[in-house]
Amino acid sequence: MKIYLGVDPGASGGYAVAYGDLDHVVVRPWVDETEWLEDVEALKRHPDAESVVAIVEHVPPYVGKAIPSSAAFKLGKNFGFICGSIRAMRIPLHLSRPAEWQKGLEGVKAASGSKKKRVLRDHASRLFPTVSGITLKTADGLLILRHFLIN
Repeated sequence: MKIYLGVDPGASGGYAVAYGDLDHVVVRPWVDETEWLEDVEALKRHPDAESVVAIVEHVPPYVGKAIPSSAAFKLGKNFGFICGSIRAMRIPLHLSRPAEWQKGLEGVKAASGSKKKRVLRDHASRLFPTVSGITLKTADGLLILRHFLIN
């Protein structure tokens, strides 16, 4: 079975793991680097894993006025750490721009900030009614994962 890992690298981000397909998904909020490494190493050691594939949100080089520089720094730091750790573990890495994985999700383009996060969480909850733990932190990772697997 392939294991897929969808990651939102934001400071308040999270990740979703699909065990084979979108019918077997769990979500996790970002806590710290140590927990992240432990989780990814555990996925690689999973007894049924043929391989692990990671999809990470491709963050913009410039975030604009809406995001303070301190948040942009944390986003860039997390993105670099996450991508670096995935590559160091020799896991195939795909990047997905927000405009790609958010395409077709109604109401996202018109929203910004915390309202946009709520719209994304609502979409994730509607699309995955049986997945527990969908929050503002974990919704993006789940939707990134979904976009990759259905396209």
